Amino acid sequence: MVNDISEWSSRISTKLSACREGELIKAFYSSLTGAITTNSALASVPMDDHLCHRGHAVFDTCTLAKGRIYRLRTHIDRFLASAHGARIDPPLSRSEIENIILHTAAASGLKDGSVRFWLSAGPGDFSIVPKQGSSSFYCVIFVGSALQHEMGKAPPAISEVTVRDVPLKPPALSSIKTNNYLLNSLTALRARDLGGTFGILVDEEGFIAESCVLNVSFVLPDKTLVTPTFARALNGTTVRKCLEFAEPKLIAEGLIKEAQQRPIAEEEAHTAVEIFLTGGDLHLYAVTSWDGEPVGDGQVGPVATRLLSALEDEAMHGSSEHLQVPYS
Repeated sequence: MVNDISEWSSRISTKLSACREGELIKAFYSSLTGAITTNSALASVPMDDHLCHRGHAVFDTCTLAKGRIYRLRTHIDRFLASAHGARIDPPLSRSEIENIILHTAAASGLKDGSVRFWLSAGPGDFSIVPKQGSSSFYCVIFVGSALQHEMGKAPPAISEVTVRDVPLKPPALSSIKTNNYLLNSLTALRARDLGGTFGILVDEEGFIAESCVLNVSFVLPDKTLVTPTFARALNGTTVRKCLEFAEPKLIAEGLIKEAQQRPIAEEEAHTAVEIFLTGGDLHLYAVTSWDGEPVGDGQVGPVATRLLSALEDEAMHGSSEHLQVPYS
C-alpha cells in the first residue's frame, strides 16, 4: 500500500516514462485546480470524473504552429456546439477558455505541437447523471500530433478497406465530438485486421459516411471533388477548409472542375481516381488501394498533393485564423 503522495507520483512518472517516447506532455491545465502545470506526472483526471467512467465529455484538437494556434476559434465553435449537444454547461466563459488555452500553450514553451482540450460533466460520484454545476475543463499541450504528421512531406499513401462489421455511430453522436471513441477505435482495429489503415464506413443505405477519425473525399473521373454530407459524419474542420480551397486553388489550377458536398453511394465512390482522408488540421492520407483494388493509377494523386501543400502553407504562413501565443 502506498499513501505517500511523493512516492505515488514517483511511481507514476517511472511508469509513464517507460511507455512514452520522450517527454510527451509539456503543459496541462485543470479547472479543478485553476492552474497550469508543466509537470507531466500531475496531468491527471479524477477517476470519479464522468469523462473517465461514463465517457460523458467532449473534446477538440488544434495545431500549434510557429508559436501561433491555428483555427482555435473554429475549434472552440465546434467544441461548444458539442458541449451543448452533450448537455454539459461549461464552468468557464468562451473568452476564458480561449485565454486558458493560449496561456497553457505559452507555459509549454513549444512553438510547434498539438493542443487538445476537454469539457466533462465533471467529478463527484459514479452515477449516470452528473452533479449539477460540477463540470470540468482540461487542456493539454503535447509534442507532435496524434497521427504523427510530418510537415513538408508528400501525403502518406495508405491501403484502405470498407469496414462493415463495426456499427456506425447514431446521428446524434456522430455530430458530437464526444470523448467516447470506442466505435472509432474498433473501426481502426478492424481495418487493420483486414489490411487497411483507418477504415471506410458505409451507412445502412449504401452511402459513404466517414473513416474512423477522418473525413473521406473522392475525385471522380470527371474531375469533380465530392465529400459526403455531415449527416453521418463529424463536422470536420479540415475537410471544410479543403472545400474552401476548391475555387481559389484547385479549380483555378485546373485540378478539379467543381467541389460538391453531397451523399455519395459506395458504387460511385469506387469509380474515384483519387481518394483521401483528412482531419486534425494538417492530416491528409492518400488512399491508393481500396478493398484490394488500386485507386486510379495506384499512386498519390495531384489533388491530394496540392491540398496538403495548401493546408500546411495556411497553417504555417497564413494570418486569417491564427492566434499568437503569449510567451513571456
